[in-house]
Amino acid sequence: MKSHSGRGSQMSRQKENNMKIVAGNWKMFKTIEEARTYFAELASATPPQADKVRVIVFPNYIALGALAETGSVPAWVLLGAQDVAAEVEGAFTGEVSPAMIRSTGATHVLIGHSERRHIIGESTVLLHRKLVNSLEASLIPVLCVGETLEERNAGKIEEVVFGQLDTALSDVRLSDGAQLIVAYEPVWAIGTGVNATNEQIEQAHHLIREHLKQLLGTAIGGSVAILYGGSVKPANFASIAGLPSVDGGLIGGASLKPSAFAELIEIAEQV
Repeated sequence: MKSHSGRGSQMSRQKENNMKIVAGNWKMFKTIEEARTYFAELASATPPQADKVRVIVFPNYIALGALAETGSVPAWVLLGAQDVAAEVEGAFTGEVSPAMIRSTGATHVLIGHSERRHIIGESTVLLHRKLVNSLEASLIPVLCVGETLEERNAGKIEEVVFGQLDTALSDVRLSDGAQLIVAYEPVWAIGTGVNATNEQIEQAHHLIREHLKQLLGTAIGGSVAILYGGSVKPANFASIAGLPSVDGGLIGGASLKPSAFAELIEIAEQV
């Protein structure tokens, strides 16, 4: 059994305070200069109330490393990496270890984004190792789960999503629900402009919540934040973030413009 203490408890998040998380995934966009310009503009936005909204941005590795050397990132923005190595160190050309990510000041890391699963072809076993390795380095994994359109139409949502959770969290024991974030991202609604209905989102999040309680225990599983990702934008975020089982959003395209991202943050604060 792998047990992980509450290191990084300054990131602690209690479900009962109704905090929303607004996370921006830049994917393969933005040079170093573009990243600095982005944050210079975002810094002019009104900082959200710390007890209501947590903001996380996931730049590419190059921008992440460069941002660590400047004061361009607002203090109210946390940084994360879009991926992480499954090993601590060694002869793994092109890989970036959890310790390297931590050295940038980043606190979070995406694990198992659908593009990593379906385009890059990462296995569930590999993703499990990445998650455990991240926890050992006191990084907070944002574990992404979700089904394809074919799997949904075949009635395999629970089979697929529960299987992804089971494999990634196998033998993992947490001391605090704030050590993990789960993002539900139906693959068929990512970058397509097609969003799941609020009823579909709420149903999926409720199922994930109950399964997390089974895997991690009622208290821990009940306090893990569950985000929704899939064509989230200012026009639909209020209705999505306001759903009982949704704790925020993992946002792709709409996070690339600082004005739109600032609007999403403001919406989250008002929900």
